[in-house]
Amino acid sequence: MLKAITPFLSVLIISSALAGSPADHIDVLSDGTMFISNRLIVVNEYNAQAYQTEKSSSGYAVTGVASVDELCRKLKVIKVEPFYKGILRKPALIREVSRMYIFTLSGDVSVLSAIPVLTGDPNIELAELYTLPNLHYEPNDPYLDQQWYLSHTHTLEAWDTVRGDTTRHSIIAIVDTGVNWEHDDLGPNVWVNDAEDLNHNGIFDPEDINFTDDDGNGFVDDVIGWDFGENDNDPAEDDLLHGSGVASSASEATDNDILGAGMGFSARLMCLKAADHQGNFLDPYPCIIYAADNGAHIINCSWGYLNYSQAQQNIINAVWEEDVLVVASAGANSNDIRMYPAAYDHVMAVTATDQNDRKAYFASYGTWVDICAPGVFILAIYEDDYIVVSGTSFSTAIVAGLAGLLRAWYPEYSNDEIQQLIENSADPIDHLNPGFEGLLGAGRINSLACIATGINDGPAQPLSFSLSQNYPNPFNSATVLNYSLPEACPVTICIHNLLGQQVDILYEGVQHAGEHSVTWDASNFPSGVYFARLETGGYAESLKLVLLK
Repeated sequence: MLKAITPFLSVLIISSALAGSPADHIDVLSDGTMFISNRLIVVNEYNAQAYQTEKSSSGYAVTGVASVDELCRKLKVIKVEPFYKGILRKPALIREVSRMYIFTLSGDVSVLSAIPVLTGDPNIELAELYTLPNLHYEPNDPYLDQQWYLSHTHTLEAWDTVRGDTTRHSIIAIVDTGVNWEHDDLGPNVWVNDAEDLNHNGIFDPEDINFTDDDGNGFVDDVIGWDFGENDNDPAEDDLLHGSGVASSASEATDNDILGAGMGFSARLMCLKAADHQGNFLDPYPCIIYAADNGAHIINCSWGYLNYSQAQQNIINAVWEEDVLVVASAGANSNDIRMYPAAYDHVMAVTATDQNDRKAYFASYGTWVDICAPGVFILAIYEDDYIVVSGTSFSTAIVAGLAGLLRAWYPEYSNDEIQQLIENSADPIDHLNPGFEGLLGAGRINSLACIATGINDGPAQPLSFSLSQNYPNPFNSATVLNYSLPEACPVTICIHNLLGQQVDILYEGVQHAGEHSVTWDASNFPSGVYFARLETGGYAESLKLVLLK
């Protein structure tokens, strides 16, 4: 039975104090941004000394860095703790996240006034408010009796080509209010952490609990993900119901005679909860870090902030560098105000359309939006039943599910290539949306076109390839080669001597579209004539280099 419910407000109402922390009050800026009144996110400079954490003296935090310790006393910082409690293993995440901390103040000093004081220290690059995101959820009309958006996006036809166990290759992290992972139509698609699945039966059961961090990632018995709101290994939803509906839009178990189908077919769902049992939706970025560090291919973010954060952008950059695609809701504010993380670099920003490919009345828009997907009258799991919902939360999850299909069908494709393929294959809808031309991204997703097209239908030819240093030749010891790619493609750059022998490889791998550069350090090579050769599939170009020491 389908039913309609009174949905969440588009701005989540959060209680005045966080559970277990009576001093952690929620304040609101004039633009509606919510933040914790006594916490700051502090980011060290790259070369700065790491802080001691969880240490104090005379009631104030001690970091082991004299100038910062003096600021802790001045600002009455009572606690310094790592931003991420887990043990990181991916190098880009280690580089960015290991320099991030949470500073908790006693409350006597305003965090707004503390920010410029902290950033004045040479060890500190950033100090930012600990802001809270809003879930992108909109009211809906009475339910429909079918999932219209699957046929509308040609997904049923795409499933003729890719479906079943093939799609289990993909892992989609649902960073949200939790997931009803025991639900009959979600459970079969829930990701299982192999190292923590002690009996190797592919499900989360009591035999997996041994109170040991078997995979060494800093989380004990994290068999299916983690609850960052309550700091335990059960990421099920409590009273704040949103994540299960999002998860079902991304990858509800399909072709199993239960309820409906999900875009990702059998793509696995990593369950990451950023809400506590009192309904506080806390900082989801540790969830994002966990997802990237533990094997997710796609991270779904059906929520957002109004304010830019350099610290958050740094995390996204690191996640992107680890070849993970972040898909985020552009918002449900019916305006062009940027929403983050959707508007960050290296994030695929999604807004919502209706059955006629027109912008949903609530959908945000702008030049920063990348793609559209159906977002009205979406059938979503709610407790043990279905409801009909609308919102960019669900259009975002539908795109994440499509990305999951493509990751399974094209496992060699990078995050950039998957995003490019979705955008290149979209159906144009600007002509259906007068007044919003250029503000709805590449168009509305077309699943079949993605599967049928592929990304390498023709060789990518560089727009330019030229020396930028010591030009014209000769050069001494090192030189920089610049080149531009019109689309993502495999790239090899190597060096040959006069005999045609390959003597060095400067780069080999897939690169995204845009400007690139690579340095050839020839300090260990003798003077002479060399050739730099750039190859991109069926295209190749060489340049003469003269090394003179």
